[in-house]
Amino acid sequence: MNVDFNNFDNKADFHWGETNLQAELMQTLEVGNSTLFFFIYCRATTLLYNKKHTFRKGDILIANWDMHPVFLSMSKNFSTHFCKMSDEVFYEIFRTVSSTFCQFTYNYPIFKLTIEQSHQHKIWKEQLVWLYENYNGENRKQLIINYFQSLMLVVDNEILKIIPLLTLKAMPRQLEILREFGALLQTNIKEHHDVKFYAKKLLITPYYLSTITSKVMQETPKSLIDKQLIQEIKKGILINTPLKVIADELHFEDTSYMSRFFKRHTQQTPSEYRAKSNYS
Repeated sequence: MNVDFNNFDNKADFHWGETNLQAELMQTLEVGNSTLFFFIYCRATTLLYNKKHTFRKGDILIANWDMHPVFLSMSKNFSTHFCKMSDEVFYEIFRTVSSTFCQFTYNYPIFKLTIEQSHQHKIWKEQLVWLYENYNGENRKQLIINYFQSLMLVVDNEILKIIPLLTLKAMPRQLEILREFGALLQTNIKEHHDVKFYAKKLLITPYYLSTITSKVMQETPKSLIDKQLIQEIKKGILINTPLKVIADELHFEDTSYMSRFFKRHTQQTPSEYRAKSNYS
C-alpha cells in the first residue's frame, strides 16, 4: 500500500507506512525535527550528507534532521517501509544504546544486514506492523518503543564489535548539543544565519560548536546553517512563493544576493530549480 510520505502529523508519536517514493524522486525529503527509519526492499541511489550511497534490499537507513536525504534513482519495483517518530519517542528508544551508536549513525547511517540478520529483521518488522495496525491497548506506545529498542540493541551490539576499527569516540553531551543545535536551526533560521547566535543560545563558544560538528559530522556550523537555508529556499520555491518574498522572509539583502547564494550551493539558480521541479 502506497501512502503519502508527507502526510504526517508532527505531534504524533509514530507514523508508519509503505511507499515507493516516486513523488519524492530527486526531491529533498523533509525530515523536519523527526527521526526517520527506512526499511529498503529494492535498489536505490541516494544522496546523504552530499555523498552518494547505494541501497540494496534489506538495508536500513536512519535519517535525522540534518541529513536532507535525496533519492536520485531507484529500481522499478522499489518500495520501502518508513517510520517517522517524535523526538520524545526517539530519546526513549535510544537511551538504552551506547553513546557510540549515536555517533555511528551520523558517520554510517546505512545498516547493511547479513542474510541471517535480514531474516530476523523480517520477523521483527512483521510483528511491529501488526502491533502498529491492529493493537490499540493502553500500552501500545510502550510496546512499539520496546520493539524498536530491541532492534537498536541488536544493531548496537554489532557496532561495538567493529567500532575499534573505526576509531569513533562519541561524547553524549556533544550529541545532545548537536540535537539542540538542530532544533534551534529549525526555529531561528529565517532570522539568524550566524554561528555566534547559535553558539550563544547553546551556552558554548563558536569554536567549541565547530569542534563538535567537525568531529561528529565532518561539517562546520556555517555549512549546516547554509544547508538549512537552502532547504528553506527550496521549500518556498516548491510552493511557488515569489523569490522576493522568500528573500525577505529569510532576511537576505535582496533577491540577487539570495540567488547567488543558492547557485553557489546547488549549481543552479532558483529559477532553474523551479523549472526543473515543475517539469518533474
